[in-house]
Amino acid sequence: MLHLSKQNRKVMKKLFLKLPTALLSIALLMMATEAKSEKILSTTIVGKGQPMILIHGMSCSAEVWNEVTEYYKNDYQIHLVTLKGFGNKESVESEHFLKEVRNELIDYVKTNQLKNTILMGHSMGGFLSLWAASEAPDLFSKIISVDGIPYFPAIQMPGLTPERAQSMAKQMQANMKNVSEDAFAQQQKMIIAGMIATADKREQVVEMGINSSRTVTTQAYGEMYTTDIRSEMSKVNTPVLVLGAWAAYEQYGSTKQAVESNYEAQCKDIENVKVAVADEAYHFIFYDEPKWFFNQVDSFLASK
Repeated sequence: MLHLSKQNRKVMKKLFLKLPTALLSIALLMMATEAKSEKILSTTIVGKGQPMILIHGMSCSAEVWNEVTEYYKNDYQIHLVTLKGFGNKESVESEHFLKEVRNELIDYVKTNQLKNTILMGHSMGGFLSLWAASEAPDLFSKIISVDGIPYFPAIQMPGLTPERAQSMAKQMQANMKNVSEDAFAQQQKMIIAGMIATADKREQVVEMGINSSRTVTTQAYGEMYTTDIRSEMSKVNTPVLVLGAWAAYEQYGSTKQAVESNYEAQCKDIENVKVAVADEAYHFIFYDEPKWFFNQVDSFLASK
């Protein structure tokens, strides 16, 4: 049997009394670490210079920006955003996925004390860029939205509202979740063929979609149908470039002028905005008309 002196017994008693507090501290630290890891957004940083954040679109990964990164990395510090569930199978539990991403984008810039930050997004990423600029008007120096607008369903269905789109979004989400893996892969090929005119660029984007979490992407897709931020655009005081595409809609009777007018109408409340529509590109403008794309972006970045 272990015999302790009176003094040692007092020391042991104090240690045991402090033990619950120490365990609590460890538990809180573990919880904080776990909470941190639950962030939807992560980044890879390439290059040095003025910060430029690139946000990918629906069912894509940051690799979609490879050519853009290569083009700008010598003059800008590129922050490539990766979202959980996009180009990867990570799961996310979120009441409103897109709103959380918007908030994390804003927090990322503030936490890392980024200054004079350029925010560029494609499709869903463009929508998020515009939303972040309306929520934090003084945080970014310039916004570039590549075929992303405040309420994209209204392009194909003028007059559609988030309320009317609710049932449509639910049906679409159910179809996306329940289809077999083989059928889903075929769907991705058909969808991407209508989004990228340059045939040799399609396969990598199809693979990104197949490798994405259907649970996460279907939630985000539904939210794109039911989130209309047109009324928020008057808050944006950052210079904005919106690049649009129309050629994929030509088979449905659309014209470049009609698409351009629609984009301008959606962005009319932005104080300083330029809308430009590509002649031949489909949705992935930087793949289909790279020279035009870089000319537009370079000119915008050089402007005051």
